Amino acid sequence: MNPLTGSLPSLLTATVAFAIGTSVVLRDRSRDDFVLFAVFCFNLGLFHLASFFHEFSDITLFRWGAQSISLVLPWTADRCFSTLIPADDRPRRRSRLQTAILVLLLGAHATALFLLLSRSPEQGLDAVTRERFWDFSDWGPWDLVSAGLNAYVIVGLAFVARRMWRAAKQAEGTATAPRLRYLFYASMIAIVFGSPAITAIGPVISAVYLYFVAQTLQRERLLELPELAARIMTLALLIIAVTGLLALLLLWIPSKQGSWTLFLFNSAVAAFAVIVLLDPVRQEFESRVEAWLFRDRAELRALLVQLRFRLLNVIDPDEMVQVVLEALAESNRVTTASMFLLDARGTSLVLLREIGEQPASVTRLDVAKRRPLLERMRTQGPQLRDVLERERERAGRDAEVELQDCLDILVELGAALAVPILSVPDRPEDHESSGVRGTGWALARRDPQQADSDRGRRELSRRELIGALFVNDERLLEPFSSEEVELFEILASQAAVTLQNSAVWEQRKERERLAALGEMAAGLAHEIRNPLGAIKGAVQVVEPGLVNADDLTREFLGVIVEEVDRLNRVVTQFLGYSRPYSGEMQALDLTEVVRATLRLLPSDRIGRVWVDFRAFVEHSRELPAAEASHANLTLEAHAPAVRGDPEALRQVLHNLVLNALDATEEQSPPGKVWIELEHRVRGLPDTDAVAITVRDDGPGLSTATMSNLFVPFHTTKSGGTGLGLPISQRIVENHRGMIEVSNNPDAGASFTVLLPVDLGITSTSQ
Repeated sequence: MNPLTGSLPSLLTATVAFAIGTSVVLRDRSRDDFVLFAVFCFNLGLFHLASFFHEFSDITLFRWGAQSISLVLPWTADRCFSTLIPADDRPRRRSRLQTAILVLLLGAHATALFLLLSRSPEQGLDAVTRERFWDFSDWGPWDLVSAGLNAYVIVGLAFVARRMWRAAKQAEGTATAPRLRYLFYASMIAIVFGSPAITAIGPVISAVYLYFVAQTLQRERLLELPELAARIMTLALLIIAVTGLLALLLLWIPSKQGSWTLFLFNSAVAAFAVIVLLDPVRQEFESRVEAWLFRDRAELRALLVQLRFRLLNVIDPDEMVQVVLEALAESNRVTTASMFLLDARGTSLVLLREIGEQPASVTRLDVAKRRPLLERMRTQGPQLRDVLERERERAGRDAEVELQDCLDILVELGAALAVPILSVPDRPEDHESSGVRGTGWALARRDPQQADSDRGRRELSRRELIGALFVNDERLLEPFSSEEVELFEILASQAAVTLQNSAVWEQRKERERLAALGEMAAGLAHEIRNPLGAIKGAVQVVEPGLVNADDLTREFLGVIVEEVDRLNRVVTQFLGYSRPYSGEMQALDLTEVVRATLRLLPSDRIGRVWVDFRAFVEHSRELPAAEASHANLTLEAHAPAVRGDPEALRQVLHNLVLNALDATEEQSPPGKVWIELEHRVRGLPDTDAVAITVRDDGPGLSTATMSNLFVPFHTTKSGGTGLGLPISQRIVENHRGMIEVSNNPDAGASFTVLLPVDLGITSTSQ
């Protein structure tokens, strides 16, 4: 064989080793495993480079240099792969002994080389050639020493591989065990077949092995190792196809003068063919290899693509959840799955539906309490349990606590993958970034450094979490590959579009309903008020002439007037409920709103009301309502302030106080009502809030009553219209706030109006 041809594989391996080592150490110099692996790559690259020079030039000195470099391989390999073994407790004494043996061998080898160089050429560096390797009669003493040193290198590398096998047994039942077994098998193949003595094949196997270990370090996921094998196979097929095409067009050209024109023409044709066919051929090879090696993934992709098209025609959230989970149950790739959606208040994710043998133990995820996991999902995309476990092993103390919280939530949910359902951005440029290829997970899979870039974080930070999909395949330790995670993310994106379309549709229906209701209310008001006015006027005209009438007649005339007034009041409130809000927002003093409300209370009931302004006034204390309504109060300098319509908020507070007074009226003695102001940090999903609480010590609210509080015309009072609370809720929502309702631990109920704090003003700047 031509010496140049036989030595090229070693040169290829040396180049690949230097390239991989450099890329790994430049990717992240702070990680010890990256740095030590780079040292191992440089060591192996120098060994193959020296082997190349020996095979090419046939200078024996390079052979001895290669052997000297190979003596360091067990030492660098041991330190490199020790970083991959969790909780490695390699004894320091053994490490020192290994270093001492290495120094001794290197010294002895250098001394022997010096002695041989001092001898004559006929007796010096000559050694057994590859052709005479198995002819032991030609072996000299230095050949025996060389064979012993080679045996030391092979045994040392095998010992490192054995440590990985033992570590895999100790980690049985975790995701680390099969990963270490993969590395053990790959290492043994590289040790047996990766020697430069095996012409052509050995160096190539070493190059593939280094690429395999580098990807294992960077990806850290077991399922991505078969993906890596599939990519290598696809790349090999593509290289063979392109090489065959070039050979078909170029090799038949005769190598004689004047054939260069034909050579250039065929080269141009070959280049054009490669450019045109490269992408479709690569995609065809990838699909064929994937269908052969990952049939489940191909079926899952086909199923999720069909599911996306089905969701295009779904507008109801419940139907969407049912369609998604039923499809996942049929995929045979998911054993348990659950979908949570954000509630109307934006404070919790509520379980809508699940699949699996065991019912979910968690039906509600509080946004505040489960913040570590939900915030990571919102800002970083899908979260894999095994990835979080590896991050926890390398994290500092504070980050470790947060990651452990995330893992506890996933374990509680029985999920291996958490996929966020994020709102679709409103701006056109954000829509471009909301595609699957622009998500945080896709960025992380293609380039870990780019995933941590500011652009990737900005794309996700502009989107809000509106739901979550939790899935698991309990038959596997690492159930889902990166490719499958992207498929789930595509599904979550379509689910987000469905949810937002549903919200828009509901808002449109609500506007249409209110518009129709307003038109009907205006017509009814006109048709009802005129007869009511006539009836009341007729009674008032007739009543003076019936002074001597019997008591029953006068009683019924009074009933007519009272019922006419009540019906007129219902019509007025109905008009107020159906009419669009038209109030003007302004900076306001909530203490003055409370005091103005107190002045509207009847004098015989105001004595049962108490007020506590807390941090909003100086020297605050609990005051009787009669005193608080006229007291001289000094506002606290830095008390939080809000913007709103004072008249509308007085109406809300007045309605809540009257309801509380009515609820405690029948007690003996009548109960009390408290009005309290406080500042709540993150009281609303996206900001701080000012809370106005109306609390009583009455009988409280039943479950049925609480579920129908804000339903129009639902009332528990004999003379009520059932529109007071719905109108109050409408006013508060127009202020971007909400009303919370709860029963007190001791007795009674509490209604809390939460209004967003205006960060642009304080109590003193009003």
